[in-house]
Amino acid sequence: MLRHLYLSVLLLAVCAAASAQPDIQVVCGEDSVSITWKIHAELVPLADRLFLGNCKVSQLDALPNGDALAKFNYRTSDCKFKKQMKGKFIVYKNELTYRPRPKPEAPAFTYPFECIQKRSHTWVPPFLNPASGVSASRGNFVFHMALLNEDLTGIAKSNVIPLGSFMPIWAAVDQRSHQPLLLLMEECVAATTPELVPGNSVYPIINNKGCLLESVRGNAMFLPRYHSSAITVQLQSFKFHVGEEVYIHCKLIVWDPEVFDETKKACHYSKESERWELLDDPLQSSICNCCDSSCGQRLKRAAPALRHNSVLGPLIIVDPSDSSGEDTAAAAASELMRITVIAGADLTVDCGPEAASVVWTDRRPEVDVSLFRLGGCFPTSVSAQQVVFSVAFTDCNFRRMVTGDHLVYSGDLSYSSSPGSIIQPFTHRVECSYERPQDWYPMIYEPVFQTYAFGDLVFHMSLMNRDFSGPAESSRFSLGSFIPILASVEQRSHQPLLLLLEECVASATAELQPDGLLYPVITNKGCLVDSRMSLSKFLPRDDPSKLYLSLQAFRFAAGEQVFLHCKLVAADPDGLDVTKKACHYVHEQGWELLDNVNFSHLCDCCESTCQSRWRRTTETGRRGVEQKMVLGPITISEF
Repeated sequence: MLRHLYLSVLLLAVCAAASAQPDIQVVCGEDSVSITWKIHAELVPLADRLFLGNCKVSQLDALPNGDALAKFNYRTSDCKFKKQMKGKFIVYKNELTYRPRPKPEAPAFTYPFECIQKRSHTWVPPFLNPASGVSASRGNFVFHMALLNEDLTGIAKSNVIPLGSFMPIWAAVDQRSHQPLLLLMEECVAATTPELVPGNSVYPIINNKGCLLESVRGNAMFLPRYHSSAITVQLQSFKFHVGEEVYIHCKLIVWDPEVFDETKKACHYSKESERWELLDDPLQSSICNCCDSSCGQRLKRAAPALRHNSVLGPLIIVDPSDSSGEDTAAAAASELMRITVIAGADLTVDCGPEAASVVWTDRRPEVDVSLFRLGGCFPTSVSAQQVVFSVAFTDCNFRRMVTGDHLVYSGDLSYSSSPGSIIQPFTHRVECSYERPQDWYPMIYEPVFQTYAFGDLVFHMSLMNRDFSGPAESSRFSLGSFIPILASVEQRSHQPLLLLLEECVASATAELQPDGLLYPVITNKGCLVDSRMSLSKFLPRDDPSKLYLSLQAFRFAAGEQVFLHCKLVAADPDGLDVTKKACHYVHEQGWELLDNVNFSHLCDCCESTCQSRWRRTTETGRRGVEQKMVLGPITISEF
């Protein structure tokens, strides 16, 4: 009791002194930071509760009067520094905290700071621009897709496109160790969702193995290449869900630059010559004649093409004749709180930097305030005549519009009514608008999941929430907690296949380094070796094409970014053997086969070496279709 009282008094004293004038010096280096924090004698015994991000004090130097200098010397790649690119500068943000009690308790004192560096003119980050797709790698290939500005000199600064204006879409592939290859757009469609969902409306742009359909009905065309590994299509923005978020889904293929046929081409329709033309060799434009019918497979013997699915967006096409679109883009940034009076009700919107508070007050007794929703979110609180939503702009289906002058977040407050009610269902738009700094640039994107395509197979691997009902909301896990991981393969025209994890290792880097430190998770053709020393395990399947892994967070690079490198295999579900299996160790029982415990003897080799039987299990003649994937970054904290 006395100790708690002492800590409370000390805490008040420390916070009062810190907030008045914190004695903190921050020195920013090129890729590191050096911080000196002078602390009072009372706080010296608790110096291990001082943090830079998630890093502890590097050095504690005592002073003659009993005070001390707490020093932090770390690289900006450590301690959970947040990196942003703003125009010509790179900004590293972090904070010093004093945590008298472990998480999830909030810190008693926080001191935010940032280090700003001038960006090298040759440096290009893997950012997620509102008008740019995510770069993804596959083997020695890295795919890119982005919306360019009007003069094709860089990435577009806005994702808002007036109806009828041109939008140049660029795709490229980085080839590290391959001969020069040709990049083609085999198929592109526009949709209203970042993932194609059966039943959703789509707008075809490129189909029939590389035919630019939009060039027939609009003024679209492929632009001349500057390199075989890049392709740019000039589209005229079309009337498809105007004012809403639109995503461009494209299937990219990498191919031999010397070989064209009906299935490997880039064709657009020339209104001047009234015929289809081949972008890369107009003399072979006869290949494009099939664009008016069906371009079939010629069954030529050639190396198989590498395919990759890429998504660009969200893009927002606005109709200039619609005054509401202009009003939205020109909303006053200083008006952070608005009160709108509706018949019998008031709507108050309080806009914060990254979140909003929406309050609907309704004086009509017939209204059931519990039936209000903000996008897909339920109310934060409900009273007799009032409903409150306190939400972040990343939630509740908020839409983001980026113009030259403003950032605008908009959502829909809806009322679903109840059977027999005299109040009809309705929807009211909620908006927050901010002035956009001229040097503003979106934050660097750190993906939590990865998707790769291989022919008619599409592989996925993602972090999930606890009950596997949706993607994880955070990639941070405390030591000893469980990391839910879902791996799956979508099968379009294949027979049902069994998805297995043949190998997984944890690394501190997104690419495996020859001399890098590794932590083995799954080895020996599907043996979950981490289950030998932890409570990690495979969970029962509900579909052979999905594999659920509950991985207990391990002590590897604690507090730093961790990447999980896995080899996925899609194999014949009836051909389990020592090389194709999912085995975990059940304490006090031994190794157990996930898909059929009666054949757990296949897992006996997990203690030695699981030799290949070289059985033909798929049409490839190998053990199955393999795909390497990387999941991360994941952060494992001490508490």
